[in-house]
Amino acid sequence: MHIILFDTDVRDALLPLTYTRPVCELRVGVLTIREKWEKMLGTLSSSFITTEYLEPLFPIAIHDDNFLINGSVLPSQGFVDVIRTLNSGEALMLAGELMAARLSKDSFEKLLIKQDLDELVGYEIEPHLIQMLDSLTVMTELSRDQIAFDIRLLGEADQVPDGLEIPGDYPIFIDPDARIERALINASDGPVYIGPQAHIMDGATLRGPVSIGAGTIIKSHTFLSKGVCIGPSCEVAGEVKQSVILGYSNKSHEGYLGDSVIGEWCNLGALTSNSNLRNTFTPVKMWNYSTGAMEVTQKNKCGFFMGDYSRTSILTKINSGTVVGVSCHLYGEEVMSSFIPSFSWGNSSNPTEYHLDKALEAIAIFRSFKGASTSDEIRELLTRIFKLTDIYRSKHNA
Repeated sequence: MHIILFDTDVRDALLPLTYTRPVCELRVGVLTIREKWEKMLGTLSSSFITTEYLEPLFPIAIHDDNFLINGSVLPSQGFVDVIRTLNSGEALMLAGELMAARLSKDSFEKLLIKQDLDELVGYEIEPHLIQMLDSLTVMTELSRDQIAFDIRLLGEADQVPDGLEIPGDYPIFIDPDARIERALINASDGPVYIGPQAHIMDGATLRGPVSIGAGTIIKSHTFLSKGVCIGPSCEVAGEVKQSVILGYSNKSHEGYLGDSVIGEWCNLGALTSNSNLRNTFTPVKMWNYSTGAMEVTQKNKCGFFMGDYSRTSILTKINSGTVVGVSCHLYGEEVMSSFIPSFSWGNSSNPTEYHLDKALEAIAIFRSFKGASTSDEIRELLTRIFKLTDIYRSKHNA
């Protein structure tokens, strides 16, 4: 079985996180959406249909038998059961939108040429079987709720090292290779997942739901609660509440991170903190890439959203609903707010363009800190994003 996960217009609603990856590569809970589908369908054979400039890093592969799946849909047992009943040439639709299809190699190639679904036999799927990641503001809650699902999917529930007592009845998995010092871990309010080579230092408090990725360090006296999902190879300190850090990022010092999503390869300076609630307690406004405007969300609590490779300096303050693009360098005494375009340098009231050569140099150095090289494909990807986002800098950084 070969899975092809495809992007739709939902990708625009998930920018800036999807500037650097297809939707299915976003981490929602312990696993990415792609990893969930591979586990549910019992295959490691998967590829992508995404925007043209991402294809060198996320290519498509077409096999003799292909299951085409909407990359923004989270798998459930009910949806998977229906997908397994599909014959070649059949599709599952929801209100006219393709959710999944089964295609032979010949049919798939014809579909790519004709760019329509006329040859598919479509069946409407029950809406209750579909759960989608379709906006930034739902990502923290979906991630919180997916932790227990992912622990069961991994088949690793109720694994706790000898001598470690964890109160609570929710699922718990602590990898045998994780290093737990004198930390407080509590599963009374939600599940706990701690991956291989993770290091939880003495004095840290983890109150589920919480997920800690492979190789991540949780520093002494850190407090994590109410749905924290941290990907691999991160370093985290301070207080974090209902937030997602996709991976390879650092929040190594004190400061508050709440109801927020941080991309990969980001660095939050000491005492960087964000607001997640307006003083009026009214719904938060935030930038929407799909409409190109500020819009009122349905969320009274909403932090900020940061694309890959961005960073803040010491004492940076970030307002509710702020959207920070890819490779921004933020500093200054004022509160960062609203919309900060990719490759911006400075603060939200007087930003300048972050020169591409300098940005690429800093990115390569930071990646090297975690043992990663910076390939020509990554440099080309970032160069394309720099060019694509010039329109926003021209308007907002003028």
